[in-house]
Amino acid sequence: MLLSAAARAEELGNFGAWYAFTQGEGQDKLCYMVAAPIQSVGDIPNRGEVGVMVTHQMGGKVRDQVSVALGFQPHKTSYTRAKVDRNGNILLRLVDGDRVWIRDSNTDREMVARMKRGDQLVVTGMSSNGVASQDTFSLDGFTRAHAAISLACGMN
Repeated sequence: MLLSAAARAEELGNFGAWYAFTQGEGQDKLCYMVAAPIQSVGDIPNRGEVGVMVTHQMGGKVRDQVSVALGFQPHKTSYTRAKVDRNGNILLRLVDGDRVWIRDSNTDREMVARMKRGDQLVVTGMSSNGVASQDTFSLDGFTRAHAAISLACGMN
């Protein structure tokens, strides 16, 4: 649930389906929130940890950065898609290992705004060997967790 990295972090709290943390100090301080899927579809052998994360960095260097750990290496020519409730898909195009990001900060902010208003986030992806996945995340507690990390990183 992406909480393995949280062992070195300070927990701000659990807000519904979301956990909020800080890590580091000063301008290097990160404030982030994570959630695990409530449902996963797709039989991907040896699948690793799956979760979604929203990150801020103190001083505004990073704000509302959305990333997803898929638990597998994504297919090189198939974008991962994220959708809140019945809204249109947002593409996650940047890839590093099993993690995908949205390409630009304006779209990150749009996604966070949708997540604040929504009930569910559905992420669909394709593994490097062509197996489709679909992970559903609850947005219960998202707004409260976001407020906690925003306050902790001085972004209110």
